[in-house]
Amino acid sequence: MRLANAFLWAACAVFAADQTKFDPKTVARGSTQFKSSCGFCHGEDATGNRGPDLVRSAALSHDQSGDTLGPLIRNGRPDKGMPAFSTLTAAQVSDIVVFLHSRAYESLHSNSVSNDYPLKKLLTGNAEAGRKYFEGVGGCSGCHSPSGDLHGIAAKYRPIELQQRFLYPANGAVRTATVTLPGGKTMEGNVVHSDEFEIAITGKDGWYQSFSRDVAKVEIHDPLAAHRALMPKYTDADVHNLFAYLETLK
Repeated sequence: MRLANAFLWAACAVFAADQTKFDPKTVARGSTQFKSSCGFCHGEDATGNRGPDLVRSAALSHDQSGDTLGPLIRNGRPDKGMPAFSTLTAAQVSDIVVFLHSRAYESLHSNSVSNDYPLKKLLTGNAEAGRKYFEGVGGCSGCHSPSGDLHGIAAKYRPIELQQRFLYPANGAVRTATVTLPGGKTMEGNVVHSDEFEIAITGKDGWYQSFSRDVAKVEIHDPLAAHRALMPKYTDADVHNLFAYLETLK
């Protein structure tokens, strides 16, 4: 695994830990379904067997409410020897997704990082190169400013926290969606589940509603869209250089 990908997995798992409360019954159902459908290849605990480890997979790291894992489970990966599970219901797929995210959470918290992890072990990049990335190809300066929202950021967080937060800033990041029905009626709410077949939201009134994408127009508003777009593009040097630059913002 590339070092940058390892950082991304850890950061995404931290996000899941901060944002998600896993319902034990849902996890149990997902575990049972996973063992039945996927365990032979990926191991009953999802850490790999004939197939790869899913707990630290890029697909799980990038998944939000089933948007990556849902289509992958339903359609499979024929080129990789993974069959499609098109007969699974939306609820069964959702349960498997929750189970996998719970496994990532458990895995992260079984290996804690010391609060006083030495800065010198993390600070291996070039701050000037990081500044250029921030202001240039990374596009960071389009939303952030070292004299604005990032002022003194390095003094607010421990080095290991700062590194995780810039890779996947979690606080307050809620995806919302506007769903327009055939008759023109619009519904808005927080995204609970989204894949190529359906969208599920919780409205301001607290009601849960799901809609088929075949009949509804869906517009998702994601405050972390720019960060998600960068995640698969980061190189090891980008991660280290950007972190070195952020560490200068005392």
